[in-house]
Amino acid sequence: MIREIYCKLNSISGNPLSRKRISDRIYSKSGEKFVLPLEEATLVKDILKEQQQCRSKAEKKLPSWIKNRCLFASVPLEQCTSETIAKAKAGLFAGETMLSLTGGLGVDDAAFSKSFNRITSLDSDPGLNAIARFNNHCMGIENVERLDTTAELYLSESQAHWDCIYADPDRRAAGNRATTNVSAYAPDIVSIFQTFEKMASRWIVKLSPMTDLRWFETQMGIPVRFYIFCTKGEIKELLAVWDDETKSENCIVNCHDDRFEIFWPKEPIDVQTTDTDIFCELSAAAIKAGFRDSIMQQSGLQPASSHGFYLTGKTTIPAALGRCFLLKHRIEGSLGEIAQQLGTLGIGQANVSARDFVLPAEETRKKLKLRDGGACYLFFTGKDKIKTCFVTEKPA
Repeated sequence: MIREIYCKLNSISGNPLSRKRISDRIYSKSGEKFVLPLEEATLVKDILKEQQQCRSKAEKKLPSWIKNRCLFASVPLEQCTSETIAKAKAGLFAGETMLSLTGGLGVDDAAFSKSFNRITSLDSDPGLNAIARFNNHCMGIENVERLDTTAELYLSESQAHWDCIYADPDRRAAGNRATTNVSAYAPDIVSIFQTFEKMASRWIVKLSPMTDLRWFETQMGIPVRFYIFCTKGEIKELLAVWDDETKSENCIVNCHDDRFEIFWPKEPIDVQTTDTDIFCELSAAAIKAGFRDSIMQQSGLQPASSHGFYLTGKTTIPAALGRCFLLKHRIEGSLGEIAQQLGTLGIGQANVSARDFVLPAEETRKKLKLRDGGACYLFFTGKDKIKTCFVTEKPA
C-alpha cells in the first residue's frame, strides 16, 4: 500500500522532488515546517507514519542510510541485510559487472557498488524501485541501474554476460515466516541457475540460516562454497557461492562494525592455553560450518556431553567459534539432586542455557527457582535419568 502511494506521488510530480520534500519533512528538526502541495499532502500522511516506524529499526541496522536522509519501506527493511554484513560481503567479492536479481531496498546493491564498477538491479515493484533510486541519489551512488522487471523476464531477453549474478530470494513468498525449501523461494533460484548458468562467471545466493548446506549443494548439483556470516557467534546470514574454481567448503565470516575476519576449517586458530579448567559452548556458526573436529584437534578441548557441542579442557578459542568460561563445578544427577547441590553451593541466581535437555532453558531456570542474570552461568544437558549441569563463570 505504501509503495503504491510512492507511485502516485511519482505520477503527480513527474520527478523525484516529491520524495525530496518527504525526506525533508521526515528528517526535519523539531519546529521546522515544510508545506507540501495539496495533492501530495493528502497522500503523505501514511508515508510519514511508516517512516517514523522504520527509522528506529534503520538507525541500528542502516546508520549510513539515516545519515543520508534515505527513505524506507517496512517489509523490505525487515528482510534486508544489515549494513555491517553488507559491507563484509562487498569486501569479499569484486569485479566489473554484477546483476542483482532481487534489488529489494537496495542495501546489498549499495555495498557492492563500491566493489563492482557497474550493477544492474532488478525488482518488479515500481514503488520500491522509486525509493531505491531516490536513496541511491541521496548516497551519491551512480553506478547502480534499477529496472522495473523480474529476474526471469530480464534473463530470458538479455544477451549479456556478468562477472557475478547475485540473488536474495524472498524466503516468505509462500506466506511462511521462512522456509528451507529453496524451490519455494521467489524467484526459484535453482531453476534460474539451471537455465541461465552460463550468463555469469560467479553466482552468489543468500539463503536462510536454517538451510541444510549439504542438501542445497545436492539440489544445485555442483560444488558450493558457503560463507556463514555471524556477529558474536550468532548466525546473521548465509551465502552460497559457486564458480568454475569452487570446491565444497565452509567458512565463517565474523563481522564487526568496521572490519571482518574469516575462519577456514584447516587454517590455524588463535588458541590460548590456561592453567584453569575451561568450559566451551561452540557457537552456532561453528556448528553450522562443521568446525567442531577442527577446533578440538587444534585446541585439545574434548567433548563434555553426548552431542559434542559442549567442550572442556585447558584452552580457550576465539569468541566467534565459541563462548569460553571458567569451569567451577560439574554436577550430575536428577534435576532434584542438581537443585540440591546448587543450593549447597549458594547459587540462587544464574544465566541458564540448555542443549539436548529435557526442558528449555527458561523453564529449567524457573523449575530450579533461580533468579535470572548474575555472574554464574549454568549449562544443562542430558535427557536420561542422569543429567549434567556445568557451573561456570566468565573469565575476568
